[in-house]
Amino acid sequence: MSVATSQPTPTRFKLRLVPSLVGALLSVAALTSSLYYLVGPQSIPAEVAAIDLSGTPTDAGASPNKPPSFEILYSNGDQGLMVYEGYVYVVRLGDKLPNGRRMIGFQKRDGNWNAVTL
Repeated sequence: MSVATSQPTPTRFKLRLVPSLVGALLSVAALTSSLYYLVGPQSIPAEVAAIDLSGTPTDAGASPNKPPSFEILYSNGDQGLMVYEGYVYVVRLGDKLPNGRRMIGFQKRDGNWNAVTL
């Protein structure tokens, strides 16, 4: 003899709103990050005009034989802050410097950063 036990009545699948929204948000974030990876960031133009607040021209006393005087304030190896003729520039690898050369790297010599240009 078998005894029948009561079984719960099957109910329809309940959609829980919060987990569904979190899943949708994660899906959208994954899609946008993969598109960003494939397309790449839009780069800021390297040739940004510098404004001289003093009103005096910067190349008035510059001699053509004098090498450029860059001073690197900070660098992490891939980008850095560079002072050139009184202006501060954010320089990344491959950027065009104000003197027309290309930045190809930063080297640390004797505790100071040096610019490697091409």
